Amino acid sequence: MTLQSGLAQRLRCCCDRKANKVINMNNNLQWMLAATFLALCTGTVVRMSALRNADPGLAKKRMSSLRVWWTLAAMMSVAVIFGRTGICVLLAVASVLGVREFLKLIGTRRIGKVGMLVACAAVPLQYGLIAHGDLELAKFVLPIGALLLLSTARLLGCGPEDFIRTTAGVYWGIMLLVYGLSHAALLVTLPVEGEPSVGHVGWFLFVVIVTEMDDIAQALVGRKFGRRKITPLISPNKTWEGFAGGVATSVLLSLLLAPWLTTFPASNTTRGLLISVSAGLLLVVAAFLGDINMSAVKRDVGVKDGSAILPGMGGVIDRVDSLTFTAPVFYYFVQMVFS
Repeated sequence: MTLQSGLAQRLRCCCDRKANKVINMNNNLQWMLAATFLALCTGTVVRMSALRNADPGLAKKRMSSLRVWWTLAAMMSVAVIFGRTGICVLLAVASVLGVREFLKLIGTRRIGKVGMLVACAAVPLQYGLIAHGDLELAKFVLPIGALLLLSTARLLGCGPEDFIRTTAGVYWGIMLLVYGLSHAALLVTLPVEGEPSVGHVGWFLFVVIVTEMDDIAQALVGRKFGRRKITPLISPNKTWEGFAGGVATSVLLSLLLAPWLTTFPASNTTRGLLISVSAGLLLVVAAFLGDINMSAVKRDVGVKDGSAILPGMGGVIDRVDSLTFTAPVFYYFVQMVFS
C-alpha cells in the first residue's frame, strides 16, 4: 500500500507539473483569444448600432454574416487550443467544402470517377502529411501527384473533349483550396529559432487575422469612400480607396501583432520595422490577388458566390479566397527572413 501510495503521489505531482506547464504556455494565447472576442464584441455593438435604421433586407444579411463571424471565431479558437492537429482538422474541413464548391462551379461531369477520387483524396493526404510531420513530402507530393493522376485519369477514362477545362480546372482548384490553404497549417511547423509568446500557433493566427482584417477594411473603406475601380470587369467593388484602407490596416496590425504572434526582430529596431511593414504590405497584395483570382473564377461561370453555406457571406471559397494566396506567400517570406 505504501509503494502504491508513493507511486500515486508521484503520478499526481507529475500531472500537476504538466498541467501547470500547459497553463503557463497557453497564458498569452488565452489573452490573445480573449482580445479577439473583445474586438468581435465591439464590432457587434458597432454593427447593431449602424443597422438600427437600415433597410430590413440589408440588416438581416449583415446580422447573418455577424453570426457567421462568431461561429468562425469559436471554431478557430478551439483549433488553435489543440495546436497543429486542431488547425489541420479545421483547414481540412474548409478544403473539403471549398473543393466541393469549386468542382460544382466548373462542372466535373467529364472528369471521371478516378479524377473525382483524386480530388477527394487530396485533402486527407495533404493534411495527414502535415499533421504527421512529413513536411518535405507535404510540399511536393500533392502538386506532382495530382498533376500526374488527374491527367492519367482524364486520358484513360474519357475522350479529348473538354480536356483542358476539366483537368486544368480541377488541378487549379486543388492547388488553391488544398495546397495553397494548407500552408496556413505549415506555418505552425516553421523551423525558426525561438517561439512566439503564444506558441507556434502564433504564425497561423498572424496570417489569418491580418488577412481577414484586410478584407474587412477594404470592404468598409471601399463601400464608404470608393470611387476609382481597380478591376471593374472582375470585381467591380474593388477600389483604390479600399485598397489603401487595407494597406493601412495590414501594416498597422503587422506592427502591433508581430511582437506577440511571431519571432520577427523587435519593431523598435530598423530591421524589425522593415520586416513587419514588409509582411503587412506583402499580405495585403497577396490577399487582393487571391480575392480577385476567385472572383475571376466565379465571373467565368456566371455566379456571384460559391454557395450559400455561410449566410450573409456566401460560400467557403468566398471566405478563404484571400488566404489561398496569403498563406503560402507568408510561409515562404518567413523562411526567407530567417534563412
